[in-house]
Amino acid sequence: MIHTVLSVSLALWLAALALPRGVDAATVITGIVRTQGGQPLAGLALLEKGEIHNNRWDRGTLVDTAGRFRIELAEGGQYGLHVYSSGYIYKPNAVRVETGKTLEVEVVLVPEPTRANDPVIKRVEFGSSETGKGKVMIVKMEVSDPNGILGPQVLAFNAATGRAFAMAPPRWVWSLKSNYPDGVYQLEADISQPPTDPRDWHFVVADHKCNTTDILSFPHKPQPPQVIR
Repeated sequence: MIHTVLSVSLALWLAALALPRGVDAATVITGIVRTQGGQPLAGLALLEKGEIHNNRWDRGTLVDTAGRFRIELAEGGQYGLHVYSSGYIYKPNAVRVETGKTLEVEVVLVPEPTRANDPVIKRVEFGSSETGKGKVMIVKMEVSDPNGILGPQVLAFNAATGRAFAMAPPRWVWSLKSNYPDGVYQLEADISQPPTDPRDWHFVVADHKCNTTDILSFPHKPQPPQVIR
């Protein structure tokens, strides 16, 4: 009997060794975005790594027309989940994800009563340059805010890589709580490896009172914002 038990245990151990790497359960944030009336909303879900409002942007994804999103993470821990939909006040949430588990969230967004206080994306330009680190894509975006209260959330998201970025302001800013300047914000993205297609890039800007621009996608031509009725 003892010999049989040992044989079974050895067989199970060898079978475990033969399993391919990466079969452990994924660490995931998944959720649904909707209106107060229950209608699904498309948009962007972007993550800060660590404490919320630290401006350390990490991953993200597009929210589909059914209002659903899924972001797979390299590790568990504390994150800041920010959800955006054109015409709605954006929603920040502090979340903690356990390694190897899925956190399910529901985000309810409220329409902006007026778009007069929203930041404005005036233009987006793509270029490239050779640096000491290799070839980089340079993205420039001109941004302004009617009330002069831009925050650090001048954001770019690449849907092909799942990476989210905070774009660099035109001049140094004292702290993340300071009002950020109007002007041309810039991002340098490594393009030594594909993808480099501008169609993959999406942009959104928020001010300190959670007013936001519409999500700007390809062909990156800003349109007059509309109030949601």
